[in-house]
Amino acid sequence: MANTTNLLILKRDSVINRRTKYHCCKPFHILWKSLFFFYIACAPLLSSAQTNVNVLKAVYLEKFSRFVTWPESCMMNDINKPFIISIIGKTELAENLIFVYSQQQINNKRVIIKEIKDFKEIEGCHILFIAESEKKNLQKILSITSALPILTVGETKGFSEKGILINFFEENKKLRFEINETAVLKSPLKMSYYLLNTARIIDPIAEE
Repeated sequence: MANTTNLLILKRDSVINRRTKYHCCKPFHILWKSLFFFYIACAPLLSSAQTNVNVLKAVYLEKFSRFVTWPESCMMNDINKPFIISIIGKTELAENLIFVYSQQQINNKRVIIKEIKDFKEIEGCHILFIAESEKKNLQKILSITSALPILTVGETKGFSEKGILINFFEENKKLRFEINETAVLKSPLKMSYYLLNTARIIDPIAEE
């Protein structure tokens, strides 16, 4: 237990130190990339005749992946192994993910969309989208994903507070997202400061 606590403290301090460093000095090309992502994230939602919010959410998953680092065990550098996005629960987003990623790659990998029915199928994916219909099973799902290198994403009010890493919401006719910073800290994933700085932070890390 002591070793786990020490590891979390070191990881937390690393996040805090990284924030301080980026506040002081941001390379121009990285800053531009961050500002561009911020622009996309805050773009107003258009009418359903012009765009589909679910298509935007699908596209955002690729944007998120640019600011998340998976452990070496996930073999992200092996372009022959697919990037797997799994969906659990009933959501209209499924068909949009299939449409977007029939052509779009993530990290130079082909993308496989899996609709899973059993909790045993969760392990092995890179991104897990959790539908609102799984609200009653959320704690069970998170008990599985919390120790795995899986980016959990939702679109339901209150999911971030429960421990989902990224959660979509709409505000002033804009599609936005929130991040549970403490949950990110405890996960095997590393998340860029720039992504955190663009999101609404839920359960922030206490800075001592």
